[in-house]
Amino acid sequence: MQEASRDTVHAPFAGERFAYGELTSSFLQNSGEFIVETDNADGVLAQFAVRYTFGTEPLQQYLLEGGNGRLQALGVAWDVPQQRWFHLHPGGEVDHRDVRHWTKPSATWNHMCADCHSTGIAKNYDTATQSYATAWAEISVGCEACHGQGAQHIAWAQNPQEQPAILPLTDQAAQVNACAPCHSRRSQLAEGFTPALDLFDFYQPVLLDADLYHSDGQILDEVFVYGSFVQSKMYAAGVACADCHNPHSGELILPDNALCVQCHNPAGRADFPSLPLANYDSPSHHHHPANTPGAQCRACHMPETTYMVVDDRADHSFRVPRPDLTHSLGVPNACNNCHTEEGSQWAANTITQWFGRQEDQHFASAFHAARQGQATAERQLVQIAVDAQQPAIVRATALSLLAGYRLRLSSAAIERGLKDAHPLVRIGALRGATRWPAERRWRLTRVLLEDPKLAVRVEAVAGLLGTLSDLPEQAQAVLRKHLVQYLETLQLTADTAEGQTNIAAVHLDLRDIPKAEAALRQSLAINPDWVPGMINLADLLRGSGRDLQAQPLLQWALALTPENTQVLVANALWQVRNGSAEQALELLSRAWQIVPADTQVAYLYVVALNSNGRAQDALAVVDQTLAENDDPALLQLAFSIARDAAMVEKMREYESRYQSRGQR
Repeated sequence: MQEASRDTVHAPFAGERFAYGELTSSFLQNSGEFIVETDNADGVLAQFAVRYTFGTEPLQQYLLEGGNGRLQALGVAWDVPQQRWFHLHPGGEVDHRDVRHWTKPSATWNHMCADCHSTGIAKNYDTATQSYATAWAEISVGCEACHGQGAQHIAWAQNPQEQPAILPLTDQAAQVNACAPCHSRRSQLAEGFTPALDLFDFYQPVLLDADLYHSDGQILDEVFVYGSFVQSKMYAAGVACADCHNPHSGELILPDNALCVQCHNPAGRADFPSLPLANYDSPSHHHHPANTPGAQCRACHMPETTYMVVDDRADHSFRVPRPDLTHSLGVPNACNNCHTEEGSQWAANTITQWFGRQEDQHFASAFHAARQGQATAERQLVQIAVDAQQPAIVRATALSLLAGYRLRLSSAAIERGLKDAHPLVRIGALRGATRWPAERRWRLTRVLLEDPKLAVRVEAVAGLLGTLSDLPEQAQAVLRKHLVQYLETLQLTADTAEGQTNIAAVHLDLRDIPKAEAALRQSLAINPDWVPGMINLADLLRGSGRDLQAQPLLQWALALTPENTQVLVANALWQVRNGSAEQALELLSRAWQIVPADTQVAYLYVVALNSNGRAQDALAVVDQTLAENDDPALLQLAFSIARDAAMVEKMREYESRYQSRGQR
């Protein structure tokens, strides 16, 4: 990040015009200022001065004033290598009404970008005025971002015998701890991080969740590096960031394959003795002509995904290509990135010819099945969760996915995960523990309310939200104290719709309905298209006797996200409460068809069908859902429906299935 000047602005700003959809933006200079003429928040053409540049290559963005201390990142960026303007959302569909428009919260620098692109950021958001007074120690990423306060270095230089030097980053743990806050997809929990402090006291990294990673852990959304790297065998072997990257220039320390063969070679390397000794930079290994793209180590082991239209980023999980998983699970593979005309089966056969059949049981199959709600995934997830050889982020993800299952075996795995040494595993186990009733959840997770890591304490409180009224009085008093502390932590994200929704959830747990409603309305003031805010506010209105006021919110949410099952179900339940059974059935049918393995949606749909005299149709839905997910509550419901409808054979079928499930 730099102040806009002729030395820092890469684009010409010489009257260029850029057409996007029905809008044409212009880029000008006026009295030494760089001016963008584009649409404002109301869709009206207006002029904005560029305050700062953002990035240098392969693209450069420009920060414009957004009012109330906001800086907004323009959606039209400059392609540095190609010397052209382009839009970050190609296709022309993003206008001033879209949540991705440059004037919207998704493009607000103060909370989306600042913490990583400047040093010593203090957001300074004022909830009352919805304004920022954001400040920094350095405008860009400086020495102190990685090494701590420069004053210590000066003191050491003046008296090296007595004063501490700058923080050294010599080992893997220190380097990952210093780099991960910015090179990860994470939630920020507190300000003031320095590399002398612990990542998990300021940030909570995401797990390998469905919208972010493919089921085999490959990058999907813009997740940066940490979540991939900590999956890798390189990380497990002790490889650190600076073994490949010059931390000051950002460049690789060696070009192309030379970087990899500094370790992967016939002689080996003393500090990584576990490596197999072989000549990897050879056609005998990579099976491609030398000096071609296919002969590059990174082409096969670090496939790239393009973000922001022009920014190619390598997957740092350093994986072996698995086109067989593409064939069975639909995940991408490096082979077909180049061999686009051949299919994944061809690629899998070729890999087998070269290296033999891949026999290892990859976690991808379990994660894929769990994401589909398949009952068969549960035991596989348990095996992954308790396998100490699996990376911590993989075990944590497996534990989090167990929230949707019920076997005793998986409960034991969750209990074990709650005591794991790695904070990510404890976080995953806390998410899995949300399946338990309030008393058990409290009994087994309350100890983590005092966990040494803030990220775990925050997750522990979040997992206990909603249980307050179900707990004994003494337990309620303890949880109330932690809810108040948790609420203080949430103030850091009070400038976001998500943050306000989380604040509302705490107030609901504390039975403070006016404050909860105020927070939900604030979430919609920040982002009028925030669907979770609409759903939660509609539910609050229902609970406080204002159900008619909820309908416009639910209809609005449905118009924005017609395929959102939660929104479909919420609208259906509103229709049921207000006597429109046919409309409710139509909405529940749509929701169930989107996710037929989701037992909660199926349960509601089955109840609705049976209540409308359609027992046969209800059991047909049960049978299709049970084929994917052997859910006990759905089996019990099916038994009751079959009994009441005098369908003796079906009744016996469900009874037998329920009993055999219990025996397992």
